[in-house]
This record gives sequence, C-alpha cells and structure tokens, in this order.
Amino acid sequence: MPKLLLIRHCQSIGTHPDVPLSEAGAKAAEALSTRLHDLAPDAVYSSPYERAQATVRPFAISAGLSVGLDDRLRERVLSDRDLADRWDHVRRSFNDPDYRAPGGESLNQTMQRAIAALTDIAAAGHRLPAVSSHRNLIASVLRSMDPAFGFEQLLGLRTPDLFEVELDAGRPIRFARLDALRRVEGQ
Repeated sequence: MPKLLLIRHCQSIGTHPDVPLSEAGAKAAEALSTRLHDLAPDAVYSSPYERAQATVRPFAISAGLSVGLDDRLRERVLSDRDLADRWDHVRRSFNDPDYRAPGGESLNQTMQRAIAALTDIAAAGHRLPAVSSHRNLIASVLRSMDPAFGFEQLLGLRTPDLFEVELDAGRPIRFARLDALRRVEGQ
C-alpha cells in the first residue's frame, strides 16, 4: 500500500501565516532534514504558511527537490475573529466535529480539505511524499483514521512531529508516529 509522511511544522515565533521558525525551530528543521534523508521521500509538499515551508526546506534543498505548495494544507481557520476562549472552541470541535466557531471551519471541514489534498498528492505517483502542515489539520486527518484521537492527543503533538500514513485508494487508513528527529546516543 502507498504511504506518505505527514509532518507537523517545527516551532515558530507565532501563528500568522508569514512568521518564521524560532531559533530552536530552525535547528529542529535541520535535524528533521537528516531524519528525512533516512526515510528518503521523493517529493515534498507544504502548506503555504512560512513555518510549514521552512520545516521541509532544508531537506528539499539538500535532496534537490522543489516544495509543492497546496493551500488545502493550511492551518484550520478556527474563527474569523480573536477568541479569548480559543481552546474551549477547539475542545468542543473534538466533541462535535461539525461544530464551527463564528466564521470558522469545523473539524470535519478541515479534515475533508486535508484528505482531498492528500488524495491528490497520492495520485501524483510518488514513492513516498513528505507533507508539511499544522496541528489542527494533522489532528483532523489522524482522527479520520482513529476516532479515539481527540483533544488531548492534539495537545500532545510535537514541533516537529512525524507520522507515516498508509493510504488505500488515496485515502488515509492507518498511521504510525515516527521519531521526527534522529536521536543521538546519550540524549
């Protein structure tokens, strides 16, 4: 069965689409590049947000690959306004995946656009594409394969985080969490 690598971006300095990675995030992206070389993806895709692109850019450059941008991989729009109780809305959406905060996307809507993107990437005929995206979007995809993946698991996603996703007819059916960074002995 075909597979892909789903990557949560490295630590950034904020949440705006154009913010860069933090210093620690940039170091993690370099370490992730080494890990990705071990796994040998043959294509790289990303959300258009800078933090997602910067996460896979070191690998793409060193592997001689371009980074394909797909707007469907962008972070979930939780609301079109600032929410003082943002995490309450996120938690509620895991209890009711069709719940939408004012002006936002439901968890199911986010999952549908994410899976559409992953299906198209899978159809492109790559051996093992790497896909960089965001916490809420990745959580929605993981939940589509495992309904027990909930709010607490979303909070447990790391920066970066790495999942191998198995596909059937272009749709995700199983996932396994991989070490995103090669561990150095003694650390």
